[in-house]
Amino acid sequence: MHIPDYFEFYNKTKINSGKGALENIPYELESMNAVKPLVITDKKSVKNGMVKAFIKSFYNSGVTIGAVYDEVPGYASTALLQNLSKLFRDRGCDSIIAIGGDSAASAAKGLNILVSNKTDSLLMFEDMTKSAPLKPFIFIPSSEARGTETSNEAVIDSRIYKSDDLFPDLVLIDKRMLKWTEKSNTASSAMLALTQAIEACTFSESNPVNDAFAYASIELVYENLSKALKCHCNKKEKSGFMNGVAISGIVYSNAPEGLARAIGFEMEKMTGHPAGLCAGLVLPYSLDYKFRFEKTGVRGELLLPLVGIENYCAIHESERAEKSVELLYLLIDNLEGVIPGRIKDMNIPMYMIKKIAEAAEKRGGGKFGKGAALKILEHAYEGIPFKGGKLK
Repeated sequence: MHIPDYFEFYNKTKINSGKGALENIPYELESMNAVKPLVITDKKSVKNGMVKAFIKSFYNSGVTIGAVYDEVPGYASTALLQNLSKLFRDRGCDSIIAIGGDSAASAAKGLNILVSNKTDSLLMFEDMTKSAPLKPFIFIPSSEARGTETSNEAVIDSRIYKSDDLFPDLVLIDKRMLKWTEKSNTASSAMLALTQAIEACTFSESNPVNDAFAYASIELVYENLSKALKCHCNKKEKSGFMNGVAISGIVYSNAPEGLARAIGFEMEKMTGHPAGLCAGLVLPYSLDYKFRFEKTGVRGELLLPLVGIENYCAIHESERAEKSVELLYLLIDNLEGVIPGRIKDMNIPMYMIKKIAEAAEKRGGGKFGKGAALKILEHAYEGIPFKGGKLK
């Protein structure tokens, strides 16, 4: 176990997960001195019956829902926050509940900054030390969630706001809210969650507490993914899967962003393809590069959450890191038909690869080796591993 000379780990998020989790909301609100939440969601969550199930859980609770705003688009904007802020104040709300995925969660976090500080502008809150204490915030993931929602970040109009104050106070996972979604969405969520968790425990200053969270996230996502993809009726597996996705956001918030994740989000900006899909396709190549060409390498302990304790012990210590990389390549192969097998299959022109690489390195602020992003992307583009594989 790797223990640095000094480390910090922070998490304020409570997780309620399992049967009847929704019915705990009134109690949880009361424990935070809140009685009138504003609910933020999207039309898809309404259409899937999630909002109806949510409202039903409040029957006989004595809690009044201030309003339900169900027109959150695919991204959070300042214009959206203005509308939400007015609704929050007009209805006399005292807390926020977001249902759905990243856009609903980011909107809720941005709204929380505005109403808690009695302002209409986020401009002065890139530094959250100037913020007043925030209102109680609960997040309920749908099958669209991808692991960013539980982090300490909000993205408003493509601008990132980051603070430990932005963690949800409570994440509530209930199988009634995990309705059917496209297999590609589930796979993309899995790939981003795995990227966030794996990269967090492969950087040189990782710590044992975050590692423990990361291993739990990796194991929950990896072992439940295939069943979560096969049938929407596998509620237990989908709940386990979503727990792993949720935990990955906490893990990511306690570590520097990794190169595969940086590439994924820059690729999303430039091409419109989901960041999770992009990061996931790049992840095995990024780890392969790190294993073969960087002094820090890849820690053998990464294999443990992927194969379990018995298989882990059966593999020689010197072979564990490489085996981990091989399993991640295999995961991409096993998702054939659900996601593309290589970046080239996503109709992204080769000339954009250099731009994406440059943007990812700039995003990293110099912490990634110069030229590493481009080399990794070139191999991921063609689908050629570094071991014995040569680009044409």
